[in-house]
Amino acid sequence: MVLGLAMLAVTFVPSEAIAADTPVQRETFGRSVQHRPLRLTRVGDPAAPHVVLVVGCIHGSERAGIAVTRALRDANPPAGTQLLLVDTANPDGSLRGRRGNARGVDLNRNFPWGWRPLDGLYASGSRASSEPETRAVERLVLRERPDVSIWFHQQLNWVDLQRGSSVTLMRRYAHVAGMRAVRTPVLPGTVARWENHRLPAATSFVVELPAGALSAARAAVHARAVLAVARR
Repeated sequence: MVLGLAMLAVTFVPSEAIAADTPVQRETFGRSVQHRPLRLTRVGDPAAPHVVLVVGCIHGSERAGIAVTRALRDANPPAGTQLLLVDTANPDGSLRGRRGNARGVDLNRNFPWGWRPLDGLYASGSRASSEPETRAVERLVLRERPDVSIWFHQQLNWVDLQRGSSVTLMRRYAHVAGMRAVRTPVLPGTVARWENHRLPAATSFVVELPAGALSAARAAVHARAVLAVARR
């Protein structure tokens, strides 16, 4: 079932750690296979012209990026910019520590641009956009049209120089975060490829965190890197 704008659950959430003039909202933008909510935290003016989407986890076994999205809840976005923070786009897989969703589909192989059938660990689903989590992300991206999207993964410890994205922004992130920037092979059905195809003026890329949990200090460094990119 497609969630229209009228169906979005929106509440204002106070936060003493955020400046008084920085509005914060929480929304549910979809549901997983097992009907868990896909939640979004919006930090900054909802009418701001620039939008930065940050997703902490899409593979349920790669959860370190959630520490970054949580750190960013207390951020003051640059003027004219709002942050869209998604802790996990795969709540079923996150709960079980599994890469795929509840049907075993790798959501980062399920997006329609360059999709092809794959089995095993990288199972891409019965068809492109077969999974409710994929469709929810697609609706969110096409509605909000983020200027920049950052997708956290593990465990390769680099910034992926995604084709079709701004090399300047990706290298800026890598510089602030103290990471390598690496050009990797093109993969089928990934969300970053799909976003860059649908929003060719925008930038969507992957940050591969190292193995293990992020310390609070490292999460703060990555939050600063996000804000550095958001300043454009």
